[in-house]
Amino acid sequence: MAFLGIEFNDSMLTACRDKQLVFAEPGCAVVAAAAAVFGAEARRTAFSRPVTFHDRYWRDLSEQRLTRGAPPFESSADLVFGQLGKLWQACSTDITQVGYAVPVYWSKEQLALLLGISAELGIPVTTLVEIPVAATRREYPDSELLHVDVSAHATTLSYMTQQGAVGIGRSEVFAELGKNAIERSCAEYFARRFLACSRFDPLHAADSEQIVYEQLSSWLDLLNRNADATLLFHFKGNEFQATVTRAELVQSLQRRMQPLIQALRASLRVDRPTALQLNAVLAGFPGLAELFAELPGCDVFTLEPGAAARGLAQRQAQLPHDSAARSICRSLPWDQPPATLSLERAMASPVAAQPSHVVFGSRAWRLGGLALRVGSEAVAGEYSLVIDARHAGISRQHCSIETSGGRIVLNDHSRFGTRLNGHKVQGSAVLQPGDVIMLGDPVCELTLVAETMPVDAASVNTQAGINLSHGA
Repeated sequence: MAFLGIEFNDSMLTACRDKQLVFAEPGCAVVAAAAAVFGAEARRTAFSRPVTFHDRYWRDLSEQRLTRGAPPFESSADLVFGQLGKLWQACSTDITQVGYAVPVYWSKEQLALLLGISAELGIPVTTLVEIPVAATRREYPDSELLHVDVSAHATTLSYMTQQGAVGIGRSEVFAELGKNAIERSCAEYFARRFLACSRFDPLHAADSEQIVYEQLSSWLDLLNRNADATLLFHFKGNEFQATVTRAELVQSLQRRMQPLIQALRASLRVDRPTALQLNAVLAGFPGLAELFAELPGCDVFTLEPGAAARGLAQRQAQLPHDSAARSICRSLPWDQPPATLSLERAMASPVAAQPSHVVFGSRAWRLGGLALRVGSEAVAGEYSLVIDARHAGISRQHCSIETSGGRIVLNDHSRFGTRLNGHKVQGSAVLQPGDVIMLGDPVCELTLVAETMPVDAASVNTQAGINLSHGA
């Protein structure tokens, strides 16, 4: 009885049999003249033939007509049928059971449509598992576990459970923050460097833009191996040159990844290390894994390509098999030894800069000594920041800011929740200068700042706000 595991991540559709990847292809297509070309071949004409190029049909799987479709590929379901049929034709020999690893953001209707397409193709689907569960094959003892899955058009952050098996507690989807957006940031950085060095913008025309994306992988590989590099670009008989650095590219990527980074900062436990699994998509971008490793208390683990497809294929004996595949399996046992975390390194990870004050309105409260209590009422005998009663949704003792392990930490004590840079804090979060704490309705914003001039240490425990008009 041969089993095939298929992972539906549209940045790279993968299929695994036993321990071997037997199919890997981007989820994109070019449709013209009643025919479709899929995968890498389609990507080679993405910019030169944009009207016929499609790369959202897996993300937006439905039977609704495409605005740029052409018979017989008139809906995203038609394109999924075509590419899944290609995959099945390449891998179907002797296969009697198939397991699907599916995105957490797919609706029941999309899953039902996928199963209908599979039945029409004769694919014997027996198992549905969400991608983060299928990809997680080992326990991370004494730690929190988060999983980041980057697809073509979205990134999913899943908060995993580890009570005897792996499962998903909840997931957060960052729409339009996918591989395509990250690649676009890289392409724009390289284009800026060519413009600065050679007065040539390779993104100005479709044919030169296509060349940028064809060379993008090799350019990124250069900066994965070197701190800087010189790039050459040949176009219409001319040669253009640009100098690039890994540090500058990482800055561009950091700006692009801010929504995910801020969500992670609001979620990481202060008192316990976090294991962060990254799918292989992120491994090809210079400095991204290191960027996540700089988060306080975070140990990063990059998974191999097709990790969810491999996880299904190598755990087939542990999978529930249902010939109708009517429900999603949401929990699986591990099949590999527990991971070893660098607990001391993770918990001791430094914070680049510490905030010295929190600013609310025209006043600033110094941090670093006594814990600052924030709420609708002052706490007798304690250092307090009081939000007046005009704001609803604020508890009497809403949150606190204190020093813990050499870091400035926000603790949420409220029934209503506290947000850090727009993301709800999961208990506690490490603070940095520039952070904004948000609470109440209408929203009150407390801004964290760092003092640039030395101060008298005796003033650290001052239990009154400093009027900014008289200096901080």
